[in-house]
Amino acid sequence: MERKKSPLYKFFDCVDFLENVIVGVALIGMFFTIMAQIIGRLVAHPFPWTEETTRYLFIWMMFIALASGFNKAESSRVVLFLNMGPKWLKKFSELLYAVIVIGFFGFMIIYGWELVMQQKMLNEMGTALRIPMTIVGFCVPLSGVLGIAGTVQSFLEYRGNVSIPEKVKEGGGQA
Repeated sequence: MERKKSPLYKFFDCVDFLENVIVGVALIGMFFTIMAQIIGRLVAHPFPWTEETTRYLFIWMMFIALASGFNKAESSRVVLFLNMGPKWLKKFSELLYAVIVIGFFGFMIIYGWELVMQQKMLNEMGTALRIPMTIVGFCVPLSGVLGIAGTVQSFLEYRGNVSIPEKVKEGGGQA
């Protein structure tokens, strides 16, 4: 689907870039950390920090990638039952999609921020790395903010991906 630039396209480009940078850094970091872990085991001197680092980078990567999937409405959707229903259901489903997705990301912002504040209050630290757990926990509310921005972007710039197609081909693709 072709992008229709909205008045906020520069903001959305910045959000997309930020998501790509965070996920890219996490992926590259995971690669080098796992390689260090493998080499450490081969020389019979495993590094204790590698497993924890990999876990934290993976958490960051997955939460940001979750939000990124909504930028172009590329997340999974089920349209088969909607296509069998009446036309009003298709229009209602777009509204329902927006409410549920924004509600979910709003939930992530609120309770993710509460998690970060709890981690700060309890002064939680990573076991091997000895870094504040607020650094790890911050990916949850950030993912919520980026997810809402991505959902708005999908409605403004990729409307065709959000709307329910009139017909679905037998193989599951759009007609």
